Amino acid sequence: MEGIMPYVKAFEAYLRSLNKSPYTVKQYTLDAKQFAEIVAMQTTIEDALQLYEETITKQYQSVNSINRKYASIRHFLIFLQLRDVIKKYAPKFLQPLNKEPALIKTLAPQQAKKALAVWVQMYNHAKNEEDTWLALRNATIVAVIAELGIKSAEVVRMEWKHFHEETQQWTVIAAKKSRKLSLSKALMKQLLFYKEETLKWLPIASEVSVVWLGLGNKKGESITVKTIERIFFTMSQQVGFKVTTTNLRYRAIQNELADLHEPTELYEQFGYARKGVFTERQQRISQQIKGE
Repeated sequence: MEGIMPYVKAFEAYLRSLNKSPYTVKQYTLDAKQFAEIVAMQTTIEDALQLYEETITKQYQSVNSINRKYASIRHFLIFLQLRDVIKKYAPKFLQPLNKEPALIKTLAPQQAKKALAVWVQMYNHAKNEEDTWLALRNATIVAVIAELGIKSAEVVRMEWKHFHEETQQWTVIAAKKSRKLSLSKALMKQLLFYKEETLKWLPIASEVSVVWLGLGNKKGESITVKTIERIFFTMSQQVGFKVTTTNLRYRAIQNELADLHEPTELYEQFGYARKGVFTERQQRISQQIKGE
């Protein structure tokens, strides 16, 4: 059949016009390109869809991965239909696969306590000023995630101009909207101490609003998500079990759920776009607690 590869680039531009995230644009475009390559070898769109399904189910074991790729191509096909490149296709293709919701594994209370102590201990036993400051920075990052339950990408976007000392709040900047979160007195104190020590150790901190500075070549720029992953990798090595921003974030959600009668009120606090998504997470967390 007629090749559709020339439309892949237009599809990418279309996704950007819909204000899709950079990650979504990248993944959907890659999937569309893969599908276009299969289309070029087939005589009908149905043949191409059948081969695509066979190819994807052989390459991927994860139901989530398969369903995500199917969703990409459904979007691409709608795009092609809107431009009269293809007509209707059989609805039997690209149907989402059923899946059993996996239990969400949060950290047990003692695990969380042990994980939170890692960088504090490194701070107490640091041999020089550089190691002391790094341990303080990392301990503060972990404390922020543990209390506020924010994502790694939101952590690296933190700036001091979003810190409201008078109201004891922090404005968290997400991809599409922001939200204000309350800070405990303990976290307020730790953040202010970290800021004071950073100004002593890195004079450039007085010239930028970035909170989490690094010691690499990019002076004055924020650390990256990769840096946070390395921080948590070190924690995991020290405690002997896996610690991630996600399971520490879910621990924060679990703590909040224990104190509320209306758990869905929390969805905006933790940065979920829809109440239904948060409710689903809450149910999976509850199932994990019952299974312990």
